[in-house]
Amino acid sequence: IWQTVWMEAVDAKGLKTVVVRPDIDQKQLVVMPEFYQESDYTLEVVLKDGDKTVAKKEVPCSNHAVVVLPVKNMKLWSPETPYLYDLSYTVKDKDGKTVDEVKSYAGMRKVHVSDGKFYLNNKPYFQRLVLDQGFYPDGIWTAPSDEALKNDIVLSKNAGFNGARLHEKVFEPRFLYWADRLGYLCWGEQGNWGFDVSSAGNIQYFLPEWLEAVARDYSHPSIIGWCPFNETWDRDGR
Repeated sequence: IWQTVWMEAVDAKGLKTVVVRPDIDQKQLVVMPEFYQESDYTLEVVLKDGDKTVAKKEVPCSNHAVVVLPVKNMKLWSPETPYLYDLSYTVKDKDGKTVDEVKSYAGMRKVHVSDGKFYLNNKPYFQRLVLDQGFYPDGIWTAPSDEALKNDIVLSKNAGFNGARLHEKVFEPRFLYWADRLGYLCWGEQGNWGFDVSSAGNIQYFLPEWLEAVARDYSHPSIIGWCPFNETWDRDGR
């Protein structure tokens, strides 16, 4: 097991997952929640800058409802200034009682490509990356501690790098947490292990797993791209 595993009791109408989309051009954060089941409950979303409430919205517990939070005096996320806003999600029943509550965060950043250049927050940005294969002497693909995950990023940044291509496995969410906190660009990857891309049979198993990984890690500000296949050049003999 190379991923964090835990169990917790959750209300049948609680929050299942959230997609967070920063929109720095319009100075807003777009939140799309999904619930275990839709209901007549309400979801309160609060965005904070330290102790200051930046925005607050309350919406019905409807799957993929769009919650738009305006962000004034916006602080951008980057490897040089990895600023994170605090987010809280509170599901309340008809009497206003809290039945589910989740604490999270978001980084206001934008990535795009134009004329062959990579842009971060609308400015050309050079990615000085390492290839991180996520190996550990005492656990192979399993990190011995949370501190070890953090230290990989600290060592890389101290050596002058600003990110990594996370190679041939879906990395531990705690690694991405520290990448968000410390300011570290990450290319997510799906392990394909000599995968034959010409095989329809292989693709039908590969795609659902990869899409699950993308959906799980989508909202991390540190994730700026994906590499689904590795070294497919040898699959057709060329």
